[in-house]
Amino acid sequence: MISDRERAAIETGIRLRDISGIGSILEKRLITCFGSEEKALETLFKGDVHELCRVEGMTRKSAQSLILNISKECDGVSSEDFLKTKEAEALYAGVLKIMKKHCCTPYSADFTDRLVPYPKRRLDLALNVREKIQSHLSILQSFSPDEREMMRSLLSQISPAKEDAAQKIRDRAVLSFSEAVYLEAREKFGAVLPVHLVTEPQECADFFLSYRAVILFDFPEFDLPESGYDYFRDIDSVEIEQLVPELALSYFVKNLKSFDASLRLAEILAAGSMNGVFSRFTAEEALELRSLLKKLNADGSINSGTNPEADRLKNISGTCDEIFLKKAAELSEKLKCALSGNTMTLDGEQLMHILSGADLKQIVTANVSKPYREILKETLAEITETLSLKREEELILSDIYGDEIVCPVKLNLDSLTRFKKEINGKSAELEQKQKKQLSKELAGRKEAVSLLVSDCLEFDGWYSAASFAHAYQMTFPVFAEISSDAESDPGFDTPASRTGNVFFNLAGGRNLFLSSKYGFDAVTPVSYDVENTVLLSGVNSGGKTTILELIGQCLILAHMGFPVPAELFEFSPIEEFYYFGKSKGTLGAGAFETTLRNFSIVSENGGTERAVFADELESITEPGASAKIIAGLLETFCENGKTLSLFVSHLAESILENCSIPIRVDGIEAGGLDDDLNLIVNRNPIKNHIAKSTPELIVEKLFLTSIGAERSFYEKLKQKFKKTD
Repeated sequence: MISDRERAAIETGIRLRDISGIGSILEKRLITCFGSEEKALETLFKGDVHELCRVEGMTRKSAQSLILNISKECDGVSSEDFLKTKEAEALYAGVLKIMKKHCCTPYSADFTDRLVPYPKRRLDLALNVREKIQSHLSILQSFSPDEREMMRSLLSQISPAKEDAAQKIRDRAVLSFSEAVYLEAREKFGAVLPVHLVTEPQECADFFLSYRAVILFDFPEFDLPESGYDYFRDIDSVEIEQLVPELALSYFVKNLKSFDASLRLAEILAAGSMNGVFSRFTAEEALELRSLLKKLNADGSINSGTNPEADRLKNISGTCDEIFLKKAAELSEKLKCALSGNTMTLDGEQLMHILSGADLKQIVTANVSKPYREILKETLAEITETLSLKREEELILSDIYGDEIVCPVKLNLDSLTRFKKEINGKSAELEQKQKKQLSKELAGRKEAVSLLVSDCLEFDGWYSAASFAHAYQMTFPVFAEISSDAESDPGFDTPASRTGNVFFNLAGGRNLFLSSKYGFDAVTPVSYDVENTVLLSGVNSGGKTTILELIGQCLILAHMGFPVPAELFEFSPIEEFYYFGKSKGTLGAGAFETTLRNFSIVSENGGTERAVFADELESITEPGASAKIIAGLLETFCENGKTLSLFVSHLAESILENCSIPIRVDGIEAGGLDDDLNLIVNRNPIKNHIAKSTPELIVEKLFLTSIGAERSFYEKLKQKFKKTD
């Protein structure tokens, strides 16, 4: 479903050629695939990757790229406006990867890729996202865990509705007796039904025998069979679905599983406090349509239980061979028992008949015919009761066993074939009537149920996002404006103590990457707040990078309109986010120059609010030079006043020595070793504190766990640390 702003973009004249990435060739392909430029634009605005991949030469990656481009055209911003470094983009991608684990369908995974962080100037878009997630979180929280699992199961069964390719029908045909009717019928129905021009009576009779049913729009000069055809007076008023109801049903058959899951979901939501989520169906309407669809099997046949007579005929067709053979064997055994131990006395007349050339078998048969007829009558009654046969079907049944007495009893195959043909014909005719009736009942509902599927898929996108937020116990952040006109914007809160500064205040935060890997409860929550510029020092493996990632995750999610993985996250919105990760080894001259150029752009004081995070930037060059460069950067950002900068470094003391203005330094402190000689670390940074060195504690651990000469070696190293102190 496209939004009002996207609909407005179409109505105000946006064209395919206006979208980045669409040239003349792709424009033609899109229009050819979807039938019109407007339909192509709607598909792009809906973000339907599955549908776009139907376009010649379109891949999932290129489809996603086009969808993001059209969003940029509508919104005037893209993720690149906020995420300004590759490391920032990687952090965002890592968050999306975790988010996608909560997606139920490929559609919601594609939907997730379109959720981007917005810069401060378009936080209205983030607030729209926030409103959506809040409403879907309310829905999610109204269900029990078992009900949520059921919802996920239903959503996983839903996929975009697909059209089924028309298939040639082989058991019916149109017979025409004039050239004009033949040509018109072939033009109108020839793609689906065989159409024949008939001029001879025998040819007509052959077609009546070859097809289960024939369809007529005119009559011949010669006589037709009394039955076995459908006649329509006006060929122009007849639609193919009237002749072949399978066509009308095929769309529902193709999407049976998806439609049923969508209707069950609509029924659940409409029946609860979420009535109106899917406005197309009330709970009663969804149940009614789902009941109709239950009549269909996945192969297009009518489901058992729909019509008792149809079930009776199908049961006969499916079991008669087995039953007839079984009863023939039983009849043979009964006949043997009836004859066993019996003697037959021939009178003089019978002997004279034999001497005159009469067949002894005839004489024997005449003597045993009465017990045989009694046994046969009993057997036929049992079959009639077992198969629930009607009177006319019983008459054919008696022919199958015949009047001739033989042992073992043999079936009359011709009669058996005629019986099965009769039953199968009735069954097919009745099923055809059921399909026609069902196609009438489903007529006019195709568009509504298709749109319901689209609604369900969109619901899945937001519901999956809400599931992600719920799984990590996220809370919505508090936005604080730093400019003087913030009071006029109802979307923001402005803490008086913070006005004029860029900052964040985090309480009870858990890094998503760790929570995803080790479990929510296994991650120690941390609290931290930074205003303007801070240098973060700390022990190795103390969690400095983890905190940097956590704050980055919170900033990205907050600017997406999402809740964040913390009990509280209050911050001032920014336009740009720069994240510089650890570099692997000392940079070459060219890479070093590029890094400085990047910081030169960041340091420009144009009134743009930015966040700049850097993780151990000292590795870009030798330690002495690094300390001077970092000191210069921190001074610049501190003087800027609009930049939130958080630098992680092991060179805190050297950096401070090179700073000409006061810079706040915080530290993650190791408090020693526990009983198992593991580091005891306070993960919450201590303000205005340079953390102790981890190497000293590691040497202490090695000293305590060694003996002999090795222990003496570590003791000497321990003394070096004391002298330094």
